[in-house]
Amino acid sequence: MASLSSFPIHKSITALDQEAIDILTIPTGDKPAAEVHVEFANYLTRTKNTICGRHPIGVLLGALAVIDENAPGGGMGRSVKMQWVKYDHSSECETLEDSSVSYASAYVLF
Repeated sequence: MASLSSFPIHKSITALDQEAIDILTIPTGDKPAAEVHVEFANYLTRTKNTICGRHPIGVLLGALAVIDENAPGGGMGRSVKMQWVKYDHSSECETLEDSSVSYASAYVLF
């Protein structure tokens, strides 16, 4: 098991957040939004990551699943894309007493 000196808390936070970002990235025509919605829900259950915007993200994914051309039956026939453009955090946690808030921004095309 890695120690805090070899794998600091802030790197663990970044790795956890990056996993969510990777799941939530929808390249055009690559994966149905409904599948991403399920993967994101599974991620939240597995990791217990407290993503502040998890409910609005879920609503967005539900809406994208309805219009997604990759949905069963072709949805509304639109190609869906979600790309992340920026990720940062308020501080680099080094101890269990430290705190940090992560920020991410994305855009959606359909």
